[in-house]
Amino acid sequence: MRTRTSRILTLAAMAGAVTLLVTACSTGTEPGSAPTSSAEPDPAVVAELVGVWGEDAAGQPHLEFTEDGDVSGSDGCNGIFSTYTADDAHIELAQFASTLKACEGVDDWLRGVRAVEIDGDVLVVMDDAGEKIGELARAE
Repeated sequence: MRTRTSRILTLAAMAGAVTLLVTACSTGTEPGSAPTSSAEPDPAVVAELVGVWGEDAAGQPHLEFTEDGDVSGSDGCNGIFSTYTADDAHIELAQFASTLKACEGVDDWLRGVRAVEIDGDVLVVMDDAGEKIGELARAE
């Protein structure tokens, strides 16, 4: 009989495997692949971006960016994982890998993110067409 901890560890391992598969298979030319940039990431943009945006609480969407190009978070229900590139002020995200829990009443708008812009202490979230789909405030 599986314990709750065993199920959680299994789910975490599966999410990690999906992330590795998405990253390993991406060429930068296929839809949903990791974004590519010929330039090195802008250190000033990365420094401003690193950290948590949104509220890291149950049922709340948030994203956490790391210095090494990873981004993770939640749409309020499912865990989401990806990578990003930062070239000048332009920040692109690869398509997310996500857990697939069914969550009634959760608006999963955040899974549509493909680019972000920093506007002070607000992260403007955009879809693959460049349309604004929402905002996340910098976490305190």
